[in-house]
Amino acid sequence: MTKRPTSRKRPQEAGTHPVRSLTHVERLEVRIDIDGETRLVGKLAWKATERRAYFEYHRDFLAAPLPLSPFRLPVAFGVKAAPYEPFEGLHGLFNDSLPDGWGRKLLDRRLQKEGYYYLVLSPLDRLAFVGETGMGALRYIPERTFGHSSAKEIDLDWLADQAELVQQEISAADVDLLQAAQGGSGGVRPKVMVGLNANTNRIVADVGQPLPPGFEQWIVKFRSTEDPREIGAEEFAYSLMARDAGVDIPETRIIATKNGGRYFAAKRFDRTATSRNHIQTASGLLEANHRIPSIEYGTLLKLTHVLTRDARAVRQMFRRMVFNVLARNRDDHAKNHAFLMDPDGLWHPTPAYDLTFSTGPGGEHNLAVAGEGRAPGLLHILKVASDAAISQSEAEAIVDHVRSVVNRWPQFAEVADLSEQRTAELDSILNGRKPQPQASIAAASPH
Repeated sequence: MTKRPTSRKRPQEAGTHPVRSLTHVERLEVRIDIDGETRLVGKLAWKATERRAYFEYHRDFLAAPLPLSPFRLPVAFGVKAAPYEPFEGLHGLFNDSLPDGWGRKLLDRRLQKEGYYYLVLSPLDRLAFVGETGMGALRYIPERTFGHSSAKEIDLDWLADQAELVQQEISAADVDLLQAAQGGSGGVRPKVMVGLNANTNRIVADVGQPLPPGFEQWIVKFRSTEDPREIGAEEFAYSLMARDAGVDIPETRIIATKNGGRYFAAKRFDRTATSRNHIQTASGLLEANHRIPSIEYGTLLKLTHVLTRDARAVRQMFRRMVFNVLARNRDDHAKNHAFLMDPDGLWHPTPAYDLTFSTGPGGEHNLAVAGEGRAPGLLHILKVASDAAISQSEAEAIVDHVRSVVNRWPQFAEVADLSEQRTAELDSILNGRKPQPQASIAAASPH
């Protein structure tokens, strides 16, 4: 293993264990859990001299194929090399399994704690640590683990405090449970996978092992150092507003703790009671870089049409675009739009996720609207609609409906118990008005 250069030593590494040797992963079996059955998909290999992966479908999967990645890795005989970019030499299908942002940081910190030099990890090394516990339905064998944890009851306030320590680069943070429960999650927001019993409100860590009876799989988000103080309530209010605007979203809630913590939670749509769902993001399907603007909404709607062959799905994705524009969610990059494949190989958009106020990179949408990222207006929206074969009258009706819902922002903020100050601040941005007396929510509660 490469010796750690002293010039790159991080301050918190001083006094830790000497660097331990890490045997790199050269090959992995890829399996999929779908419809209650585990199938061997194929084999993935890493060529260190080229710094990229090669994949070959297994003959049994070829005989009964499923379109796991129909555009960039269609089911076919032979070995398929991954492109060098944008995923460090990994195919988009498998890059979606890798933790990104928060999950990657936790793995790096845990390896560092164990004395490993994490900067030399290849994408296959990281997939081996994902193993059988990642998001979606794909599994990677043999897996590397730090030892399996159990689904024990957890204290969300304590975990939130530990997440804060990790973000502050404080080595005293207990990363073990945080890393075990992050579940291959992406994004910069700290989060954990949990089992939630809706009848008792008990919460246990979901670390990839079977949950106790009565528990369902949810994701809980914590505040990042760059988030507003009430981000949990804010995202919950946005979920209520999006649902009322006709956007398909998962079940959401605020989890309140006895110590005053209020955390946004969403039910996982990559899991069922007995199996898993295969999920691919637009980034993975198109092998499009999500860290920089690389596709536009027009491309996303075209992808939706070609993948689903369902005009209703295209209209749903158009409605999400309109919501993101009018609700100022500009963190709308290619990994924040995804699709779910049924066991029979049919594709549908997943419920929308990561919907909240965001200024975006440089104040622009990650996905431009007909070429406009900073200030998309009705003409840009109608251009996208026209290109997607959505009539002007239908597009305008969708815009009017979403605008009327966003105009009721204070009502959704009231349900979420967001502070008056933050409610008014966002109301000014979204609707251009000063604080108004809030009407009773009883007659207009989001359904």
